[in-house]
Amino acid sequence: MHNIGQEISPAEQKMKAILLHAPVGLVDMDESGKIVDINLVGSKLLNPLAGEILHPGVSLYPCLSVLDSEIVSRIRSFSEPSGLIMLNQQYRHTTPDSTEGEKHFKLTVTKIFEGCVIVSVEDVTEKMQEEQALKQAQQDKAVAQGKYEIASEVIHDIGNAVVGFNSYLTRINRMLVQYNQGNLQKVAMFLKQQNEPISAAIGAPKAAALIDMMEAISKSLGDSHDELRRSVNEQLHLTTHIQDILNIQRQYISGHESQERKPVNLKDIISDCRSMVFANMEKKGVRLSLSVPSERVVIKGDRTKLMQVLLNILKNSIEAIDTDAVEKTISIKLTDTENNVELTITDSGKGFDEQTAIHLFDRGYTTKSTGTGLGLYNCKSIIESHAGTISLESNGLGTGSITTISIRK
Repeated sequence: MHNIGQEISPAEQKMKAILLHAPVGLVDMDESGKIVDINLVGSKLLNPLAGEILHPGVSLYPCLSVLDSEIVSRIRSFSEPSGLIMLNQQYRHTTPDSTEGEKHFKLTVTKIFEGCVIVSVEDVTEKMQEEQALKQAQQDKAVAQGKYEIASEVIHDIGNAVVGFNSYLTRINRMLVQYNQGNLQKVAMFLKQQNEPISAAIGAPKAAALIDMMEAISKSLGDSHDELRRSVNEQLHLTTHIQDILNIQRQYISGHESQERKPVNLKDIISDCRSMVFANMEKKGVRLSLSVPSERVVIKGDRTKLMQVLLNILKNSIEAIDTDAVEKTISIKLTDTENNVELTITDSGKGFDEQTAIHLFDRGYTTKSTGTGLGLYNCKSIIESHAGTISLESNGLGTGSITTISIRK
């Protein structure tokens, strides 16, 4: 930077070139704001703020006032013969109708001597964005960690409740095993054998009624006993699967998701899922129909994840059926071919339009007021991890929906 027309030495030329191409914007001006010289970066950064091309003789003050009018006031009020007026002050600016968005600048103003004020300007937008992104990432990590901790505690509590419930079922099952229906049958047989003396004591009609009553009680308790045994065994079976699901969720939270694939029978998965949603379906009056092959349908997969998929789809279908709907049906059809298996779930629910269909498997998209938008997204991820495909179709609102899952063997 030099006075125009003045002879300069090679050393001064070198210094001028260094300042001209410096990586920060530099402006040499006097106390009135008139520019003496400006380097390339200075022109590039400040011309858009000034709305014109800055050059020697033009005042820099209007440009600085765009950032903050206080800058000009501080320069004008600085009475020392030399010194630092401001250091690394940050300002932000959004140019109207600009595609660049918000820009961040850092200014340092130094008075070198009377009539020479140097303004240094840097564009720190990218640095600010990186800092904000890092801060946001740290906040997201903290939120995620908090969610993981809450999820871990919830899963722990559910696990404890399941273990407690399982222990009560085991005790009931043990008592049922110890129950001996033969004792009642023996009493009924004894009364039958002693029919004559009993008839003599209380009369034939009463004796016959007593024997019939004892036989009925024996049969009724026997039937109830068998039904209770079946129910308890089914509940024990379900609690085992719930514990499996909790185990896989613990792996998700800890970041050690299992990739193990084992042979699984899809008919068993359908049966178990049916048992788990049966109470909700019965309460809502939904009828479920099944169409499955008589033989086993086996693929290699993750049993718990596949159960999560089917349970999520069934849950969505149940929720899609209005309580006062005339038709309340869900059908599950399993087809086994040489190369793949296909599972089709059809419901008589609300259905959806074409615009909704486009986004159903998008992460975060939901049509429910309390939904997370992760259910179908996770279903798609699980099925695709099994080398399969999943689709959800509807002919429009009020026509129900059809979910089709196809998995290669």
